[in-house]
Amino acid sequence: MSSFLLRQVKLTQPQFALMLQYQCRVEASTSSSASIVQHTPVVLDNTKPPPPLDADRMRMHPRIGNREIVGYGLKGKPEYFDLVMFPCPSIRWEADIPAIAELRKKEKGDWKQLSVEDKKKLYRASFRQTFEEFTAPSGVWKWTMGWTLISLAGLIMAYDAWRRVAYNIERPDSFSDEKLKKQLQYHIAARQGPMTGLSSKWDYETGTWKK
Repeated sequence: MSSFLLRQVKLTQPQFALMLQYQCRVEASTSSSASIVQHTPVVLDNTKPPPPLDADRMRMHPRIGNREIVGYGLKGKPEYFDLVMFPCPSIRWEADIPAIAELRKKEKGDWKQLSVEDKKKLYRASFRQTFEEFTAPSGVWKWTMGWTLISLAGLIMAYDAWRRVAYNIERPDSFSDEKLKKQLQYHIAARQGPMTGLSSKWDYETGTWKK
């Protein structure tokens, strides 16, 4: 429970947490007459105050880890993002591993001593993507168009199924083959369309269709 409370104090009130840690170390050092010595030659000096920790780093540590804060950022928060209008994020993309830390030292000197590969490693350690990469077309419109067509096809199929169920009624008697033949005979007998219509294709002398 005490460790949970200490973590909450560190996150909410970092300066107060530093004071508590320093006071505990002072009390521990004064209660013992000798310094604590490990089996190794390393001597732990408990009287030395802890190094000052940045409030932003203590507050944002679970999110940014050990990545270096290099600027103010867009809104004063240690956040990383690739944005054309604001190309300088407040933190680096990666934490400084020993190999990158060594390149950081060489970076402070003459850049002619850095190879092209070293410069690429330094860039990738600070930035996730280049301008060409994060401004390239993402192809989201293809995904959107594809799912739109799939959804439209599904809606059409659902409507067709609903129509077949909702309008499943018997066809009228006039749609039967016998009634259709009688309608055809009536149109021919009435000489409908004598120029270009149905009557023009019927031979009234032989009583058959014209060939």
